[in-house]
Amino acid sequence: MKTNLNYCIVLSAEQLIYLAGSKYGIDRMKILHQLIEAVVLKETKYAIKGFSTALQIGQAVLSEVDLSSRLGYDKKTISRVLDKMNQLGIVASAQSNRTSIHTLKCISAWMLDGNRIDNPFYVRLKDRPDEREDTPVISDENKLFSPYSSFPSVSVYPQTAATEDFGGHG
Repeated sequence: MKTNLNYCIVLSAEQLIYLAGSKYGIDRMKILHQLIEAVVLKETKYAIKGFSTALQIGQAVLSEVDLSSRLGYDKKTISRVLDKMNQLGIVASAQSNRTSIHTLKCISAWMLDGNRIDNPFYVRLKDRPDEREDTPVISDENKLFSPYSSFPSVSVYPQTAATEDFGGHG
């Protein structure tokens, strides 16, 4: 684990509610954490028997089998969670016959030893498709959440952070 590494993670209310939820004892944040830990922060050549690629900043190689064995979850469960993360725009996953490459779209940048590393795959909230700010979100427990009424509005102004335009709300 890199000790002087910080993350600039931007999630919509819907993405956060999904990740914070738990169904059948599956901790979705642990799955995201494994992907975040596996991400490369510089272009990296990756090769295994019969497969090679150049990983870009913000990409991770982790098969569903590796994820399931690391976390003790069933492979089908990992597959379903990754499918939902893809659907919500948290990650974009591509599979080969050897492994999976996951592109993290929810991280805008990393701060490593005081240096900012931008994620070329990050999509700003206002540029994401189908993001409707006032649309209520239903959790796994069928509870209704509104992005503005359920979460307190907090403004944080770090010294060197990725800038994000939230459409003037706040």
